[in-house]
Amino acid sequence: MLLISSCKKNSGTSDFLWEESYGAGTAYSIDLLTDSGFIASGRLEGKPFFIRLDKKFGKIVEIKKDVPGLFSSVWTDNSGYLAGGNTSGKMLLVRYSKSGNELWEKTMEADFLIDLTHIYYKGSGEMLAIGTTSPDSLNAGVSGIYFLRLDTSGQVLDQNIAVASAFVAANRAAVDNNGNIYVALTRKEEDSKPRASVAKYNSLFQMLWETELYNNPDFGAAARSVLTDLSGNIYVTGNTELSASDGILDNSFVVSLTTDGIIRNNWKKYLENNNEGAALLFDNNNELMVLNKNCYIVNILNPADGTEDGRIRMFSLCSPGDTDALGEDFTLNYDKNILIAGSLAGSFFIAMKSLQ
Repeated sequence: MLLISSCKKNSGTSDFLWEESYGAGTAYSIDLLTDSGFIASGRLEGKPFFIRLDKKFGKIVEIKKDVPGLFSSVWTDNSGYLAGGNTSGKMLLVRYSKSGNELWEKTMEADFLIDLTHIYYKGSGEMLAIGTTSPDSLNAGVSGIYFLRLDTSGQVLDQNIAVASAFVAANRAAVDNNGNIYVALTRKEEDSKPRASVAKYNSLFQMLWETELYNNPDFGAAARSVLTDLSGNIYVTGNTELSASDGILDNSFVVSLTTDGIIRNNWKKYLENNNEGAALLFDNNNELMVLNKNCYIVNILNPADGTEDGRIRMFSLCSPGDTDALGEDFTLNYDKNILIAGSLAGSFFIAMKSLQ
């Protein structure tokens, strides 16, 4: 079993190999780059922000766009960056050169507020941008999912705005080699609790199926992230309510389904109390890693049956029910260290921790 216990919940602790806070805000994404550096994006002082660092944590590019909003995703190639997010409730897409010069900008309006935009590379110079309301908002207004396919020049190739009759929000998605899109969804009808589901769309943005993950009307649930493996299995994480002796308790979960949307036999696991699953990845041993938002706790699971093989605690003194250490995303670098992104004490926070 891999069990790593580390630092107290404060800044400047020696248990991280490296850490940095950049001011009031949140880091929503972190991605490893081919040169062993990494890029993180989010909101800084109320504005869209991303920063690229090399493997020695030297700054290469830092962008804070002078509009209200955030960047929730950044895609990189040899020519520069495509950042996606929102500004004033619209989808925000901005192309930058390698040196950080703005090349073009698009703001795309839907019939609903867009909080998050995630970008996925589809090959041959084409990107998929998915814009949606945040699952945390649970507002009573019109909502939906905005699918947009474009190239690096900013030319829109195809789009579809799926407006829902009741609240629906997506977060991270996954795209397979056939162009199918898997989206973690949170739905809420009026006067009912939110429900977690996962849906599969084809390359034409047509829904093929949707599977509800928890259907007890007395308990709410939300889906936050989805991941697929090479066998076509699907993994979804989020949070759901459970009955406890002192009332109702939030709990993170992970569920695995087949490519046809059927929950695999007994593959539905509850993970951490007072928590929610935020992101998923496979480690170098092809085990499934689940990032829990509160306290950055990571569960390591066997993807065959969901058996837990380990747990990583970033902070030795951190209570998930009362914390300002909130994780949004994570990745692994080539030295088997873990990179984490989120917020700490209200600041945009990124850090590296050893898995050795």
